[in-house]
Amino acid sequence: MYCFRKALTAVLIGRERLIHSKKQIKFAPFQACISVNKQPRCYLSQNTKTCEPDQVVNLLCNGHPELEKKLRILMLEVEVMRQDGRFAPDAINKDQWQHLLDLKTKNQRQSYLRYLFKTEKSKENLKAKKEARRKEFISQKPEDTKENEDDLLYGIQHQSLFLRIRDQSINQFDNYRALQAMIYGQSVVIDCSYENYMVHKETVNAAKQLTLVFGDNRLHKNPFNLHLCNVNLKSTFMKQLQKNIPSLDEPWFPMNIHTQSYLDIFPKEKLVYLTPHCREELTEFDHDAVYIVGCMVDKVNNEPLSLAKAKRDGIKMAKLPLDRYLEWAPGSKKNLNINHMVPILLDLKMTADWEYALQHIPRRKLMATKIMAMQKNLNPAFKNGFKNNFKLSKLNTLAFKEKRLKSRRSLYDDENI
Repeated sequence: MYCFRKALTAVLIGRERLIHSKKQIKFAPFQACISVNKQPRCYLSQNTKTCEPDQVVNLLCNGHPELEKKLRILMLEVEVMRQDGRFAPDAINKDQWQHLLDLKTKNQRQSYLRYLFKTEKSKENLKAKKEARRKEFISQKPEDTKENEDDLLYGIQHQSLFLRIRDQSINQFDNYRALQAMIYGQSVVIDCSYENYMVHKETVNAAKQLTLVFGDNRLHKNPFNLHLCNVNLKSTFMKQLQKNIPSLDEPWFPMNIHTQSYLDIFPKEKLVYLTPHCREELTEFDHDAVYIVGCMVDKVNNEPLSLAKAKRDGIKMAKLPLDRYLEWAPGSKKNLNINHMVPILLDLKMTADWEYALQHIPRRKLMATKIMAMQKNLNPAFKNGFKNNFKLSKLNTLAFKEKRLKSRRSLYDDENI
């Protein structure tokens, strides 16, 4: 039986080689024609050294003489920084040149170029590490533990008993759960009308937070039906969000994007705007309400914009009962990020337990964390005489993290899989 299997395998391999050689002979002239007519193309997203500066000027200036003069001076300034060995990236794409043109002062341009330089070098270092790991992985000899020739080898790169679940299949499963929420789930609105009140860095940060919100929502057992309202499709916020989520424009993407206001989509009596500046607290989670979360990063602007907008629209307002369940550290802001608000609402809807839901708030904002840091820095006896108490508190912290991880896994993972 073994000899017959070997002979059959050799016949099939010889047949496939013969068919493959015929295909190569048949399509060789056509492939040669394609390779002759193929010309290298130049993109602005690639390295600027391979592109002519005139192409960049024509695409950005459109024949405007003053803007063209400003851009060429800016290019000369960047090139001088490169020659002097200062922080300046080698590759600058179209959007980055446009942002450099919009900056008014030299310090702002130098700060932005330093940021681009560090980002470029970190990507190069990551690519070099991956290449080194790949070469190391190739150079390793596979362990041959076969006792007999017909034995199976289990594990990576060998024959395995179980089918491999790829990342694409897991991604499709998570998207399917979010698509179900679009039909049967409770709606939550993300108000994207605050871009005019944010600087460029805050806008990019807001897009990153919304990306995390989408990931946390679709991993939950009972996700929300997310609605992005008051969206400007040509804004910097949407461009950055499309970079973070390339499939955002696909028709199957499990998120609703509206250029209209939430007043035109939902009944006014069901809307509840969550803002930290109002007086009324949210005591119980209403499964019939449509909660609104403002998509804003307010590191520079601390005005109560969400409160003013809710009053202007004439809808209900509420804030999370943070002071009732948590002891805040002095100087800590009670304004939570978007990627903290939506997971709190998800867990509150699932468990109706405020103490559990508020575990998503960063520990650095709480008084207990500040006290521990002060004791470690200011009291030398804490390091010498009270090491046992420190070890005990460390064990309690690890136990708390493990408990939180288990509880989070129970909500975000399906035990039946």
